Amino acid sequence: MRKLFLCSVAGITLAIPALASAAQAPTSAVLWHDVQALEKSHALMLDSKPYQLGSRTVDVYTTDLANAAENDAVRKAGSIENVKRYPNGALVVKENYDAQKKLTGVTAMLKLDGYDQADRNWVMAAYKPDGQVVAYGKVQACIACHAMVTQQDFVFAPPPAQLLPVAVWKAFFPKQQMSPQYVKLLDQHPEGIVK
Repeated sequence: MRKLFLCSVAGITLAIPALASAAQAPTSAVLWHDVQALEKSHALMLDSKPYQLGSRTVDVYTTDLANAAENDAVRKAGSIENVKRYPNGALVVKENYDAQKKLTGVTAMLKLDGYDQADRNWVMAAYKPDGQVVAYGKVQACIACHAMVTQQDFVFAPPPAQLLPVAVWKAFFPKQQMSPQYVKLLDQHPEGIVK
C-alpha cells in the first residue's frame, strides 16, 4: 500500500504520494483527486478568469486553475511569462467547456522534480469529465505544444496574453475546428501570438 502525505495549502488539502524516488509520479487517480480539490475550491490561476475563450470548437471556453505553489511562483516573478522554473508540486489545471459551458474534459500538469528532466519535470494528464484517464505521464503531444514556451517552464499565460499561431494550432489539432472567437482574438491581439 502506498503512503500519502496530506498537505494543506490555502485551505486545500492535497494528497501527495510518498515517493520511493523523486522520479516516481503519483497514480492518475491520486492526481485526479488533487485536480478535484482545485476545482472544488475554484482556485483560479493568476490572470485567468472563468470561461475565458478556448481555441477549439470543442472547448469554446476554458478555466485555468492552479495551486498555491504555481500562483506563488507567478506572483514572485510578476507574470507567467517571467517564471523560469516552477517549484516542485506546482499544479496547473485547465477545464475545457463546450459552447453551452458543459465540461468536456480536464487537463493537468504537475511539476515533479526528477520525473522527466528533458521536458522540465512535468507529469501531463488528460481526463474525461468523470475522471477517466485519456492520457497520463510523459505525453508527447502535450510536451511538444508546451515546449513552445520553454522559457517560461512550459506554462502558457491565459488568452489573450498568449495565443497559438494558426499554423501551429492546425498541426496539433488537424481534425478539429478552430473557434471563431479564438480567430478574432488572434486578429485583435497579434502581440499575444507565441513565436
